[in-house]
Amino acid sequence: MNLLKNEKARKVILYLAAMHAVEAPIAYLAASKRGKNPKLYAALTAIFGVFVLVPLLRQPKAEGPTS
Repeated sequence: MNLLKNEKARKVILYLAAMHAVEAPIAYLAASKRGKNPKLYAALTAIFGVFVLVPLLRQPKAEGPTS
């Protein structure tokens, strides 16, 4: 693979993989607080990154039972 031989491209690919690994647990917690499927959102964020995470974080949190 010629792409991985290029040092700059290799650094970008590794950076994106690391960032998606950091973003996935954030999406898991955010989805569970908003009443969404946390496993689905963690998986989607691991693949697509902030394109899934940012819209999820903009949604309001689900309200718990009121007393």
